[in-house]
Amino acid sequence: MARRKSDGYSERYREEMLEREFEERVKAKRKRSPRHSSSSQKRGKKTRAPLLLRVLAWCGVILLCFVVGYLGASSLLRLLDERVFERKIEVGSGGVEEGVRGTNFADIRLDMQKTTLSLFYPKEGVLKEEKVEIISRTFEGNIQDAVHKLLSLSNLFSNEVYVKHVFRNVDTVYLDFSGPFISALNTAGNNFSTQFITGIVHTMRDNFHPISKVRFLVDSKIVSSGAPVDLAVVWQLPR
Repeated sequence: MARRKSDGYSERYREEMLEREFEERVKAKRKRSPRHSSSSQKRGKKTRAPLLLRVLAWCGVILLCFVVGYLGASSLLRLLDERVFERKIEVGSGGVEEGVRGTNFADIRLDMQKTTLSLFYPKEGVLKEEKVEIISRTFEGNIQDAVHKLLSLSNLFSNEVYVKHVFRNVDTVYLDFSGPFISALNTAGNNFSTQFITGIVHTMRDNFHPISKVRFLVDSKIVSSGAPVDLAVVWQLPR
């Protein structure tokens, strides 16, 4: 059966309406797409780390770089210092090879200033004077070295007799001897002990101004008995 003309027109009209509706939907979708992209960008921004966390991370990186640089500079300076010190040893010791390890540096003295002392010690019943040179140290250190020289020159004291400590108070010096000092004085006798003590006082007065008085201690204590001389009093030469 042949269709009517009005039916064909209606069908074509519906098709046009459907096409227009489809085009409008496509346009509407295109218009909404920027919103979707901007919203996705906003969601992307929300997933980034917080500002405080990023600042802390950068601070950590900067601190790490600073520590690495500091340690590297310290190692370099230490290496340079060791090489300079080894070079000084080569020049001052007269023949020590540069870079030698395991050397006993306590026996190497570089550019030390020497001082001359007048020492007084008993010999053949009288006080003898002898000039000696010592490596200059502190004031108390020089006093300690001078007394050790006197012990050595006297030839009556063993290595167990030595000065443990030296204290100074204005014009008085305190000499703290080791324990065997008492027995060594007893062995030497009264006359020798008196001359030896007098020699120490004479040496202190002539070399270590303003020292004029000497106080003798044994193991950090004042000895009131047991020695051939009175060690409990302050010794000084008559004016």
